[in-house]
Amino acid sequence: MTRGLHWFRNDLRLSDNSALAALVERAEAWLPVFVLDPRMLEGGSSGGPRTRFLLDCLSRLASDLEKRGVPLLVRHGRPEQVLPKLLTETGARLLSFNRALTPFGRRRDAAVALAVGKMGGEVIERLDHVVFAASEIRTQKGSAYSVYSPYRKTWWRRWWEAPRLPVRLGALPPPIPDVPFDRIPDPREFGLEAGAVALPVGGEAAARQRLEQFLSVAAGRYHEDRDRPDRDGTSRLSPYLRFGAISVRECIARGEEAIVAEPALESGVAKWLDELLWREFYSSILEENPRVLRGNYRSEYDSLVWNDDPAAFEAWCEGRTGYPIVDAGMRQLRETGWMHNRVRMIVASFLTKDLLIDWREGERFFFEHLVDGDPASNNGGWQWAASTGTDPQPYFRIFNPIAQGRRWDPRGDYVRRWVPELQNVPTAQIHAPWEAGKLPADYPAPIVDHAERREIALERFEDARRAGAKS
Repeated sequence: MTRGLHWFRNDLRLSDNSALAALVERAEAWLPVFVLDPRMLEGGSSGGPRTRFLLDCLSRLASDLEKRGVPLLVRHGRPEQVLPKLLTETGARLLSFNRALTPFGRRRDAAVALAVGKMGGEVIERLDHVVFAASEIRTQKGSAYSVYSPYRKTWWRRWWEAPRLPVRLGALPPPIPDVPFDRIPDPREFGLEAGAVALPVGGEAAARQRLEQFLSVAAGRYHEDRDRPDRDGTSRLSPYLRFGAISVRECIARGEEAIVAEPALESGVAKWLDELLWREFYSSILEENPRVLRGNYRSEYDSLVWNDDPAAFEAWCEGRTGYPIVDAGMRQLRETGWMHNRVRMIVASFLTKDLLIDWREGERFFFEHLVDGDPASNNGGWQWAASTGTDPQPYFRIFNPIAQGRRWDPRGDYVRRWVPELQNVPTAQIHAPWEAGKLPADYPAPIVDHAERREIALERFEDARRAGAKS
């Protein structure tokens, strides 16, 4: 009897799971396993909100499996040590998992595959976290894309030629009997207080419910509302995609079905699909250029002079900069583990162009606090805002936090929700409350002058460009 194990990681679902479906086709008995790697949970690689959401998704996956008569094995330790031992204990020879694309994940998976191969086992590996790997979307010269628009065209051409639609899971084989399994730990065991940050419900059912709600309510106006933090105009699926509680293939397929069923939705849904392709693009950038996790994609900015200003950084982290839209975003992040994407761009621009603090400081802070923190998307977004990345925001386009607030939160609803000190400031002055006269007693004055810092930023970026051209 052929026995197999499926190693769950960031694919915490049963439907449309490529490696799991491949294992089910071959195994006559099986077990699912999740390995709690101390390098990820205790070493600071996984932020508190994200760990709590992961454990919630894991608990709901375990419940889904139990309904099918299969226990979820939970093991603690390094996967390259745990999994070969578990294969021996269970008499299994097949190990399936979906391919990791981050530098850490690729090193870990290579170590696991090597250890499994040495003991005579077989690895079944599939691509699942994205639709296409970096090696599948290439220029005519065979190189990787560094600009989004042509990447997007090639991506869609590949999809239309051979769409990678959701895969169907066959009938599950019976579980391998008599294997002890550990309980899923409580977040408090990692020093994480339940309820410290309000998180969405985890799991596959919640992900699919959120997708259906988005497609039926907000999708048609997505192209108009997606930049409005005062509205619930986005899909809010990023945490679920981060841990694979829903697949990107299903999202794309459902989006296309929605357009066919209701053509009036096309503008909104097409723009949302475009955002999913940005996720693919940033994943391909990281897969092709692992160095971006440590430094600038554009090396001409390696000589850029950043400020060492702990007090300003702390004010930014705490949402006490004196610029309401910035402060609202940072407080939303700290209280919910999520931030509206338009506001992510605003606060990142403020840190790198107004405070002139290294983007890596902001990237680390985001990764610590975001429930949807993904190495590729987080890095890509920060380097875009800092003008150091691939296809970046041009360095001379510097967001004015007052103008951004007035444009995207015109009535101040978003600011008033997250910065209650400004509740009574008139709408005309809500994004520049000092213009109303005396500031509220508990709200700070702006910590920097935007116009002055804009000029300094332009000078520093231009100096770095010149230095880069000479080197």
